[in-house]
Amino acid sequence: MELISPLLRTDFREFCVTNLVLRQIHDIFGMADIQQGKSTSDRPISGARRALVEDYYASINWYSEADVDKYLKALGYTFAQTYLTEEARISLRKCCEREGLFIDGIHVHRKSGRPRDTYAAPVSPTALAELKELLLGMSSLEPHQRGFTFQKFLTQLFDVYGLTPRGSFQLVGEQIDGSFEINSDTYLLEAKWHTEQIPQSDLLIFREKVENKSTWARGMFISYSNFTEDGIKAFARGRATNIIGMTGQDLFFILDGEMSLDDVILQKARRAAETGEFFVSVYDLVRG
Repeated sequence: MELISPLLRTDFREFCVTNLVLRQIHDIFGMADIQQGKSTSDRPISGARRALVEDYYASINWYSEADVDKYLKALGYTFAQTYLTEEARISLRKCCEREGLFIDGIHVHRKSGRPRDTYAAPVSPTALAELKELLLGMSSLEPHQRGFTFQKFLTQLFDVYGLTPRGSFQLVGEQIDGSFEINSDTYLLEAKWHTEQIPQSDLLIFREKVENKSTWARGMFISYSNFTEDGIKAFARGRATNIIGMTGQDLFFILDGEMSLDDVILQKARRAAETGEFFVSVYDLVRG
């Protein structure tokens, strides 16, 4: 039996025709790692947007859980688009709920396959205290030692929270400071401990690194010294962001137990999806 009904597929196609432009259709399917195929329908398909959706549909095996999970991601990415009207969101939500799907913010799941809370287990206060002491001690290190130690600290922090971190690795022409996974999403990591705040130019370089890897990759830029105000404002202006930011202050809030690391990442990612904002502080998340 097909896991997604022809009715929902048709309704979502028509939703795309009414509410999205061609570039946006490419974006939502591309971010979900759905390849563009070629429709083999015998019936004529009118309109470029309708034909484009059918081309993406042509590459999906509707009997495959893996393919359907990608399709549900595309639905979720659609909910995340800031340009949608509230009326359009309600319409799409009704289509999904009629299908028996569970909608959690920007995530869409089949109710039988609703994900478990993988990160519910509490982190040891002792482990957080040791990490905080390590972070505080970095200020006394020489600059050439500090960057390496900071990366090592972050790997230990992600490991404590079970986010399967990977250390730095070298690609042709560039350095990636590491990666981690959360809710099946892979994040590439850039970490800098500079005395000066990180400018827009560094953010743009990192975003390009992430974009060049895969359509589903995301990124986190951790700057101990914060980001310039102009960089934060200008960075997300006029286009979507595939990276989020974290600062030294954010790290201390996490190590003090104000908020767990996984909750911080998920809430920052959700804020970025809803507003296009690259950075929101943990202070604002906790008290906002």
